[in-house]
Amino acid sequence: MGFSRKFYYKDNNFSLINDDTFKSLQEFEDKKFDMIFADPPYFLSNDGITCSAGKMVSVNKGKWDRCLDNFFDKAI
Repeated sequence: MGFSRKFYYKDNNFSLINDDTFKSLQEFEDKKFDMIFADPPYFLSNDGITCSAGKMVSVNKGKWDRCLDNFFDKAI
């Protein structure tokens, strides 16, 4: 099985993939990587509020930042 999408950057030493981590990883065989650097959701979107410029505003960043029950299980 190989990666079917275009690499963001690739040379002889490393490759960068700009994509959804879980979708991309499904295209590779197990134990393929020495390291994965990913920017995970920070789980700040909890329907809370904060004060910004004297106004109460939502802290929700978007659907991508919602808690994933199995986020860490998928990452292993």
